[in-house]
Amino acid sequence: MFLLRIWRVGLLILLFLAVSFLIARWLTAENRERAAVVSLLHLQKEGDSAGMLRMLPGCGQQPKCRAAVVADARRLQGAGTLTVLRYDSGTSYSFAGASGQTRVAWDRGGATPAVVQCVSVERRGLAIFGGSIILHAISLPIGGESTCPG
Repeated sequence: MFLLRIWRVGLLILLFLAVSFLIARWLTAENRERAAVVSLLHLQKEGDSAGMLRMLPGCGQQPKCRAAVVADARRLQGAGTLTVLRYDSGTSYSFAGASGQTRVAWDRGGATPAVVQCVSVERRGLAIFGGSIILHAISLPIGGESTCPG
């Protein structure tokens, strides 16, 4: 009887650890998405349109998207430390695949006005199994109170 109780407690502990691991994997998808978007913004701030296009698969083949990326990199390039002021994900906490617009407000350290942009994000696969984060496009700056389309 005592061994059966120990076995049940051990099984419950293993179940708890497995569920905790899966929840942690699901929650880290938020961090991976944010890291990808912030990396894109850093490239933009540095004026690296070629690096931005590498992070946006398919954008280089679309003239309108490519032109927007090149214009963004040229216009928004500058010194200072990139600081994310607000981050509103259109795919936040999705368990499976999802697509949406992420609205991000950022600046270069107080001397410049905040920039607000929309990034088209797609999550593929199940988040608990790692899923992938794909960035499709970044908008030109929008108004500070504006929302992202669709």
